[in-house]
Amino acid sequence: MPNYDLPNPAPEPLRRVQLFVNSIDREHGREWLPAWLEEAGLRATELERATRLREALRALLRVNNEGGSAPEAEAAVNEAARRVRVEVRDGRVALAGADALDAVAAIALTAMLDGSWMRLKVCRNCEWSFYDNSKNRSGNWCSMQLCGNRLKTRAYRTRRRSSPA
Repeated sequence: MPNYDLPNPAPEPLRRVQLFVNSIDREHGREWLPAWLEEAGLRATELERATRLREALRALLRVNNEGGSAPEAEAAVNEAARRVRVEVRDGRVALAGADALDAVAAIALTAMLDGSWMRLKVCRNCEWSFYDNSKNRSGNWCSMQLCGNRLKTRAYRTRRRSSPA
């Protein structure tokens, strides 16, 4: 699994959702979802369900950056939410018969309810999930040193090329 999602990790338990969403590295063409499933004790037959949930969560995180809506992603998350069964045990709320994917969905839904979801975003450059620690929630990049610098350098070079000499 990837290790370079620092310096912007989400607090627990939202970190579990972040790691799940980051089970693919689109910039370098790496897929870690089968390994994630194995670590979570799930069978490879759950790959399609896991991929659908991951991409739906990623689309909803993109909405956190860009605004708008993602009806198909909402439908996929709602489908996952219907699987989550909650019960009270010993005075505490617990998931009943849930697997790791159900737990990820439950954590994401809880974060949406408590407002912490809006701080989890997807980088506009590499699509890596990051936790926005900025006061005004205006973060756009997983890391200013990586993607922020790349985009600003690219914009600078574009301006330099297009300006008259």
